[in-house]
Amino acid sequence: MRSSARGFTLLEVAIALAILGVGVVTVLELFSAGLRMQSGAGMREHAVVYARGLLDQAIALPEVRAGNDRGRFDDTFRWEVIVREAPEYTDQTQKHALDVKSDLLMYEIEVSVLWPQSANREGVYTIRTLRLSSRVTS
Repeated sequence: MRSSARGFTLLEVAIALAILGVGVVTVLELFSAGLRMQSGAGMREHAVVYARGLLDQAIALPEVRAGNDRGRFDDTFRWEVIVREAPEYTDQTQKHALDVKSDLLMYEIEVSVLWPQSANREGVYTIRTLRLSSRVTS
């Protein structure tokens, strides 16, 4: 008469530990990916705040002139501001019967904030807007 053995065999325990190990590794990878995403979101958030501040400064200027400017906020973020005339947004191409000259000109303001993401990639956040201004006479 054979008594029924209770418990798990060595093979069942090994398979259960392998499944548990895969599950633990997967959960740790998810946490790691979540932390990387949170760090990236924080960098983008800083870039948005910096870009909005630069755009507000450019819009608040009493006079707009076409040109480029660049600089650094800190060791991580750098910025570029490009202001160009944007005649494609005004009605300069059509000839009117009265041939009236306008002292107004449309400018496009582009603000970009850049930061390193990895060894060979760079993150960039760009805002563009239009501003109507009077022509600058030199």
